Amino acid sequence: MKNSEDQILEHIIRRMQSDVAIDAPADALRYSKNLFRTRAPQPKESVLRRVLAVMRVDLAPGTAAFGERSSGEGQARQVLFDCGENAVDLRIKKAGEKFSIRGQIFGYGFENGTVELASADRSYLAKMDDVNEFRIDDVKAGDYSIIVRGSQDEILIESVPVN
Repeated sequence: MKNSEDQILEHIIRRMQSDVAIDAPADALRYSKNLFRTRAPQPKESVLRRVLAVMRVDLAPGTAAFGERSSGEGQARQVLFDCGENAVDLRIKKAGEKFSIRGQIFGYGFENGTVELASADRSYLAKMDDVNEFRIDDVKAGDYSIIVRGSQDEILIESVPVN
C-alpha cells in the first residue's frame, strides 16, 4: 500500500499537471519583485565643498571696535571673515621686516586641517591644531589668498593684504 506522503505528493503533481490558471500580467510580476529589491546605497560625496568667505571686521592696530573696551592699543591687525556655518579670525602682526599671521577657524569640520597662504610668487602652508588654530611666520608683505581645507569643506578668502 502507498504511503500517505506518496499519496499527497501524487495529488499535488496531478493538480499541477491539470492547472489551467492564467499567469499574472508581466507588469504586476515586475512590480511585486521590485517591492523586495534592495536599494543601492547612495555614494558618498568625495568632492570638497568650497565656501567663499566674506570680510565682516577689519581692525587696524590702534583702533578700538565699537562697543568694546580697550585698555591699550592692539599690536596686531584683526580681520574676521564669515563663511556660512564657520568663521575665520586672523591676526596679522608685524615682526621686523616680515609679518606673523595667527588664526583660528570657528565651527566644525576643520580639526587638524591645513591652511595655505598663497600669492603670485610664494606660498606658505600650515597645519591646524586640535582647536583649529594655526600660525604662519616670516610672511613677506603682499596680497595673499587663503585656502582653509577641512575634512569636507574648503574656505576660500580671496584677497588679504598683508602690509
